[in-house]
Amino acid sequence: MEIKRSVLLPYSVEDMFDLIERAEHYPQFLPWCASATVLERSDEWVAARLEFSYLKIRFAFQTRNPKRRPEWLRVLLVQGPFRNLQGDWRFTPIGGVGCRVDFAMTFEVADGRLDALAGPAAGLVAKQMVDAFVKRAAATLKEFAPAQIAPPAPAQTVVAAAPAAAPEPPPQAVAAAPEPVPVRAGPMAAVPTEVPLSASSSTLPTPLIDDVIASPLARFLTPAQAAVLAGVVTSHTHAAHDVLAREGAADNHLYVVAEGALGVIKHLGTPDETTLTTLAKGGFAHELGFLDGAVRYASLVATSAARVLVLEREALESLIESHPRLVYDVMRAIAANVHVTQTRLSIQAAELTNYIVKQHGRY
Repeated sequence: MEIKRSVLLPYSVEDMFDLIERAEHYPQFLPWCASATVLERSDEWVAARLEFSYLKIRFAFQTRNPKRRPEWLRVLLVQGPFRNLQGDWRFTPIGGVGCRVDFAMTFEVADGRLDALAGPAAGLVAKQMVDAFVKRAAATLKEFAPAQIAPPAPAQTVVAAAPAAAPEPPPQAVAAAPEPVPVRAGPMAAVPTEVPLSASSSTLPTPLIDDVIASPLARFLTPAQAAVLAGVVTSHTHAAHDVLAREGAADNHLYVVAEGALGVIKHLGTPDETTLTTLAKGGFAHELGFLDGAVRYASLVATSAARVLVLEREALESLIESHPRLVYDVMRAIAANVHVTQTRLSIQAAELTNYIVKQHGRY
């Protein structure tokens, strides 16, 4: 089995590296992790023994992992019920407002007696591991705050106001500006200056900018930021029954309904065709695949004439250096939408369970 995940987070690479490297804390938040013991720790290595409990079956494995803080950590199997197991964590800083964490893992269960249980358990843990670390980070780490990023405007004003014959050069005037709030991860003076927000939107059609501003993607953006985002968003018009994306295909695009409706359909064009849900104006499609590149679970079809905003992952990533705060706020909007969807599905699952087992005397 192979698992790949990638997430953007508002924390320093050092903090995220330390969170993931400290295996002794895993039982506090990692699903099904019953115990964890660190056997060795140095600047170059960390070795640990982890024990998991799944359906009352316990199994353990031991790894010895080379590392280079805060860039990468590799997971290598020493012993356990696996034919092979390898994992790779990569940490990339993003312009002083956060970091990108990439996780890849491959494994194959070796013990036939445990295959039916250890295999599914390992798969579930691997798939939920990144989510568990994200939740742990939100509960224990300090985010980069906007105030920690020194804005370029004050420094430019000081330089412009200085007399032409002033004895001190402009760099000293910039250095005399108030210092930003200190950050644990390092000096924020290294943060690249953002491109002015209005610079990339002057040639865009107004309707596209208006569509982006009205969409949930711009939930945390200013109008100027939304105009910059519109520079990497495309708008597509579809007739009823047009297929935008097919089940089983890899897709790195996020779809947002601007007008009309889209159907999420399983087994499209077969006798088992099933409409899972219908997305109205403002609906998101393929959020998780946009983030981690997973293949589509179902097809996306226009159920009426529709206009759809499409954002490619690489296009959004192209703004990381020039507009890091914008990228972070777009990811916040996507995460908020996923949270709403997850909550709705949990409520529906609970209601279905109550209906099947006839709890509370309501049925």
